[in-house]
Amino acid sequence: MDLNEQLLRELSDLFLGDLRSSRYYQGLSADERANLEKQIARDAANGVRPLVPGASSDQIANLCAQAEAELGLTLPSSVLGVLTVVDGFVENGVSLYGADRDLNEEETVPGLVAQNLALWSSFPESAQKYLFVGDSELWFFAYEISSSSFVALSHSAMSPVHRFSGIEALVNDMLAQALGHFDEHSEDTKGTLQSQPPKLPGTDFSLN
Repeated sequence: MDLNEQLLRELSDLFLGDLRSSRYYQGLSADERANLEKQIARDAANGVRPLVPGASSDQIANLCAQAEAELGLTLPSSVLGVLTVVDGFVENGVSLYGADRDLNEEETVPGLVAQNLALWSSFPESAQKYLFVGDSELWFFAYEISSSSFVALSHSAMSPVHRFSGIEALVNDMLAQALGHFDEHSEDTKGTLQSQPPKLPGTDFSLN
């Protein structure tokens, strides 16, 4: 399964709409606005989704080094592969963590290493057990290290309620939630941990 390109482009279009209606954009001079629009057009022409970029090879290398030094983990190749396509996002209460930024860089999405350090501190039982890759208002999304599988965890119990077929299925589900596609399924019923998982809007594992 691949990441859903249609959903990624829809997210990009949504971010562009938010940008163009923002005070920041309206406050730009005519020349600054024209230059920004030219950059957006160049990105689109080069196959880059405006405002939804993938991580660069240098960012991935730095992230791997940070994870080994601060988390004591070698990041799964599947996680790194997704980040090269979409380096995190935040929308509608759903966050996919991205490559951590240097102190002098602006952070637009939660950093994967920083988020895991914070969550491992808040939930010590999860340390070295789960690599958290994202969250929503009710769920944490994580890589379960012992089983090499991707799961949705209940916020309240910090226990799995669903296993995804892979990280692509997980991120597609997160994209659908972020964009409000509550009736779209990106995952089948395989891997469900409960015979009748919670019926929560916007999650394929709860709709099946």
